[in-house]
Amino acid sequence: MPDDWRQKIREYCDKYNIPLLYFAETMYEPKVIPMIRGKAFEFSALMVLQEKLPADVWTIDKPFMNAQAGFHDVDIRVLHKATNTVVRVECKLARKGSYKLFPDGHSEIKVKCMRSRTLGSTRVADLAPRLGVSQKVLSVHNDQYVQSDFDVVLSSIGNAFYETDNESGLFEFKPTEEGRSFLEGLGASDNENLKNFAFNKIYVAKTEDIAITSTSGVVCTRRNCRNPNNCGFVPNYPTIRFDPRTNRPNNGWIPIEECLGFFENFVNH
Repeated sequence: MPDDWRQKIREYCDKYNIPLLYFAETMYEPKVIPMIRGKAFEFSALMVLQEKLPADVWTIDKPFMNAQAGFHDVDIRVLHKATNTVVRVECKLARKGSYKLFPDGHSEIKVKCMRSRTLGSTRVADLAPRLGVSQKVLSVHNDQYVQSDFDVVLSSIGNAFYETDNESGLFEFKPTEEGRSFLEGLGASDNENLKNFAFNKIYVAKTEDIAITSTSGVVCTRRNCRNPNNCGFVPNYPTIRFDPRTNRPNNGWIPIEECLGFFENFVNH
């Protein structure tokens, strides 16, 4: 029903004692916006995957669950029906204002990929043996994911072109000239909404390709990490690196338009 969403908002405000008159103002609070956008992106990603993957072959859903002790919750579950193969997808926005053009012509965008809560000493003591690492190692990496937390990271690059307005404190889409040229190189046209174009540029990568391992080539920047070339953790800000000649990522990320073959690889291997 067209008015169903309105009714849901009314019920939500009533349930949690939120003044309906100031619902929008509540959502515009600078501390609230990042959380809302991050969670909403999970639903945007859900719709995109449902569009890209054939429904007769794949089931894509969003489990409503709380993370159990020692286990990471699943943002999106991609199920291959014939084999019951499950691919766990983690949805992460790009880091705010992270687009950067380098002198050699290549561009990079950072993806914000870290735990929402840093692990305290008690949680470290409980979780370390479950993950097969020492408490000391986990304490060094206490806000980082491990490879076993999820299989795939999915990210929109739109946030890389946002900045915080100094006066209002709100997030605003403000790409630099270099940023605009980069988006145009990806296919944005003059008469297209550049903000929506950027948001809809989505890329996916296998966790194993962005984690700090001897095969990925990613190096850990933690000062106290004893194994910076192979500690196995996912960096807080994995990089999407774009080749200047092709405007395509060249370090494991692929466009969402090509995700069918990407997910089929999980079934075939």
